[in-house]
Amino acid sequence: MTPPNSPVWPRDTWTARPLRSNLSQAHRNWLTTPDSLTSALKTVCPRFQVKILETGTRFPFPDEARLLKISCHQQVWSREVLLCNGALPLVFARSILSLRDLPRAWPTLDARDPRPLGEFLFTDARIRRTPLHFQKLSLNHPLRVRLDRFPLDLPPWARRSLHVRQGSALLVTEIFLTLPPHRSDPAQALSFFA
Repeated sequence: MTPPNSPVWPRDTWTARPLRSNLSQAHRNWLTTPDSLTSALKTVCPRFQVKILETGTRFPFPDEARLLKISCHQQVWSREVLLCNGALPLVFARSILSLRDLPRAWPTLDARDPRPLGEFLFTDARIRRTPLHFQKLSLNHPLRVRLDRFPLDLPPWARRSLHVRQGSALLVTEIFLTLPPHRSDPAQALSFFA
C-alpha cells in the first residue's frame, strides 16, 4: 500500500464551528453535540449498533497526519465503522492512532471489538478530549471518497477531535449519513421509528 498523494484541497479548512451553509438546524445540533455521540444516539435509537467496516494499518490522510504531527508515510492503526439504528447507517466514523502509541497509551484498543469507542473514551478520566473541529468535505477529500459506497442524505459535514491519553492522541472523525432525530424533539423521534 502506498501513502496518499499530496492534498489538492485547502490545507487548513477545519474550523472551530460549522460555517453557515446549507446546514439545517437539526443537522447543526447533531454535528455540534458536545458529549459522546454514541450516548446521544443511544437515547433516540433503540436498535443502536456498531458495524465494523475496516480495521488494521494504513497511511493517514494528509490533514490527519498534520494534526497527529506524523508523516503521511508513517502507518497508523485505523478503524472505520458505521453507527446504525438497526440496518440504517447514521454515522460513518474513522479513528486513527500512531502505531507507536498503540501498545503504550492505548493497549485496550482492539480493532475487532464491536463496542463503540465512545463507551470508554468518555468514561476514562485519564482521557482528555480536544475541542471539536468541522469541515464540509470537498468532492476530492479522501474522506468524502470513502463515503461514495454509502447513501448520503446530508451535506458532507465532518467533525473531529483528538482524545489524548498519556500524551498520545487518538483522532476520531465522524460524518452523518442520515439525520437521526435530536434528543430535544420527541415528536421527530417518534416519526423516525414509525
